[in-house]
Amino acid sequence: RSHAGPRDTASAPPPHRLAAMALRLSCRRLAEKVPDVFVQFGLEQQFRFISHPGVMAVSRLLEMRQVARMRATFTQENIEKMKAFDPELARKAQIAYDHKLPINFSQLEIIEDSLPRLLEEKKQLDTARAQVAKLPVGGPYELPKGLDISAARPVPGQKDLQGTMMELAELQNPGSQAAILEGPAKEIASKIASKQIASK
Repeated sequence: RSHAGPRDTASAPPPHRLAAMALRLSCRRLAEKVPDVFVQFGLEQQFRFISHPGVMAVSRLLEMRQVARMRATFTQENIEKMKAFDPELARKAQIAYDHKLPINFSQLEIIEDSLPRLLEEKKQLDTARAQVAKLPVGGPYELPKGLDISAARPVPGQKDLQGTMMELAELQNPGSQAAILEGPAKEIASKIASKQIASK
C-alpha cells in the first residue's frame, strides 16, 4: 500500500491556481493563428490541397443551394457581349446593372415584375449588413432586434414562391409545382397557384 506523504500533497497546486493556469493556456491558444487544413476530394482521381478552415466552411455553405443562391453582378461589357446572342436578356441585364442589383438568372427572367421587391430587398440587406458589422467581437452574435428583412427571399418559413427555384416554373405553368409535390406542401403550392391565377 502506498500513502501520500506531506510532501506529495504540498506539491499539488491549489484548485484556484489550476483554474488560472488553464485559463492562461487557453487564452494563449486562442491568440494563435488557425492552422490550415489538408483537404482531399475524390476517390479514384484524388485532388488534394491546403486551405483555411473558414474558407472551407463558407465554400460548403455556398454549395448548399437552399442556403445561398448565386447572383451575378453584371458589367456594361458583359451586357454588350450578351446583345450578340440574346438582346432580350441583355435588356433585362441592363435593368439589373442600372439599379446595381446582383441577381440570380432565374430572377433575371422576371426582373420587370419583381423589381420593386428586389430594390426593397437590396435596401434591407444593406441595412442588415451594416448592423451586423457593428456587433462586438466575441458575440453575442444575434440579429439586431427590429431588423426588417420582409422583402428578402428566399427565407425560412415564407408562404410564397418569390425568390425560390419554383417561382419561374409556377409563373410560366401555374399548378406545375402542386403536380409534383406530395403531402402538406402540395396543398400549400395549390393555394399559391390559385392565388397567382386569380391575380392575372
